[in-house]
Amino acid sequence: MSKRYIIESVLAFFTLILFLFLGNRLSHYIALPAALLGLLLLFLGLLVLGRVPTALAKVSQFLLRHLSFFFIPPLIGAWFYAEQLGSKLWLFLLAIIVSTFISLCITSWLGLRLFKGANNTATQDDHQ
Repeated sequence: MSKRYIIESVLAFFTLILFLFLGNRLSHYIALPAALLGLLLLFLGLLVLGRVPTALAKVSQFLLRHLSFFFIPPLIGAWFYAEQLGSKLWLFLLAIIVSTFISLCITSWLGLRLFKGANNTATQDDHQ
């Protein structure tokens, strides 16, 4: 790994953090979640730029590949508050699982609809 690659990756990660911070600041004025506002700002920035920088794409792909690890802290936290949640703990966990499943289904469906035909470079070997 070269120093340039490391620096570009760190800057790309800080870019994601910057947009999350901007979304957090903006959420004080707009009644939407900070993460959503940050993603919208990032999307608009990438539209203006006209491309996704390679380092940002690589860092984003890394984070998406390891997305399941980000679900661990809230679930562990739920176990620590099991007494306070009482008999509603299982409803809470069910809500997390169902909402995650629905989000994944909608995201997959939208991805298929929006990116249909985007990968027309398949060879004949891919179809056999």
